[in-house]
Amino acid sequence: MKMQDYVKYSPKQLQKNIQANPVLTEKLDSIYQESNAQYVTFVASGSSYNSAKMVVPIAQKLLNKPVFLQTPEAVLENGIFDQNDNFVIVISQSGSSTNIIQCLKYLQEKKIQEVSLTGNVESPMAKYSTEIIDYQTGNEYVDFVTVGVTTLVLFLELFAINSSGLSFQKKQELIQRIGESINSQDNVLKQVDQFIDVNRYALSQDLPTFFVGNGVNNGIAKEAALKFQETLKRPAMYYELEEFLHGPDMQLNPNYTVFLLDDFNHLGRFDEVYRTLKIITKNVFLITDNHEYQTDSSVIVVPKINQELSCPFLFLPPIQLIASVMTDELNHWSNHKYFDDFDKKVSIKSADYQEELKQIKHKWEKGDEK
Repeated sequence: MKMQDYVKYSPKQLQKNIQANPVLTEKLDSIYQESNAQYVTFVASGSSYNSAKMVVPIAQKLLNKPVFLQTPEAVLENGIFDQNDNFVIVISQSGSSTNIIQCLKYLQEKKIQEVSLTGNVESPMAKYSTEIIDYQTGNEYVDFVTVGVTTLVLFLELFAINSSGLSFQKKQELIQRIGESINSQDNVLKQVDQFIDVNRYALSQDLPTFFVGNGVNNGIAKEAALKFQETLKRPAMYYELEEFLHGPDMQLNPNYTVFLLDDFNHLGRFDEVYRTLKIITKNVFLITDNHEYQTDSSVIVVPKINQELSCPFLFLPPIQLIASVMTDELNHWSNHKYFDDFDKKVSIKSADYQEELKQIKHKWEKGDEK
């Protein structure tokens, strides 16, 4: 299984997970309801952080209370705000990230209750968690996670919906729309294959790249930038649209690439910027649900989005697929030798992480997870 295989497998795992609702999140829902917390804080790093960033604005609206997002380092430095009334969720797909484990040790020492979410409940994370829950990522053994991102987003969205004060009917409507977006992914990814074919030369250029999106899409932009950094080894940045226009855009020249992630409520600003940026560089791409762009070869048009909960399942997979396909074609998976020397001396995973990956790969090869 290569990264692009996982991107295309993702809809299957997501469909399986959404069908498991509400059982999927019932343990977390129950602990949250019993807590009577006044705040929620997600603690995460890397792609897990980016997943949570996509969900923060959604969760804040659904739960009707402040929702914070912190890195493990920020917790170690500053602690947890109003810890007795704060519902803390610590997230690590691998459960082996050393910074997450250090954070859990700190929370344990301070007697701060937390719930851990992971894709591996037998990981080192389990030793230091008050409660640990498998968010059902499916077994993914490539380092550059894809399925783990969207399954985490789905889990957190379902938690926010199930724990909200909405009526049963309204909850079902929201979940049904998420399901429709997930069911559309296969067709979207087929379109992305065509998009790559048409724009192969532009996408192959090793250029600094901006990803621009607002709200939920800003979390998607952050994860998109990370994927380009990890795989294609390109300088990549992310911004909200107006922040991008207040300085960072001044560095643009014909040797830059820009991906714009349109607002699903179409305020018109992204349209204006998309068309005008072409004055500077031809490598400007748009992902939108606006079907007026259906014939524009620089645009990926996804099915109509009726709610921001659907954005991660339609806007992120195209970037994941572009990164993985182009990295395969350009053979950019290998790191520079100097980085390999550095990586051997500065570890970010626990000592048994590689053995865990081997076990996951073995399950896939046996067909246990297909």
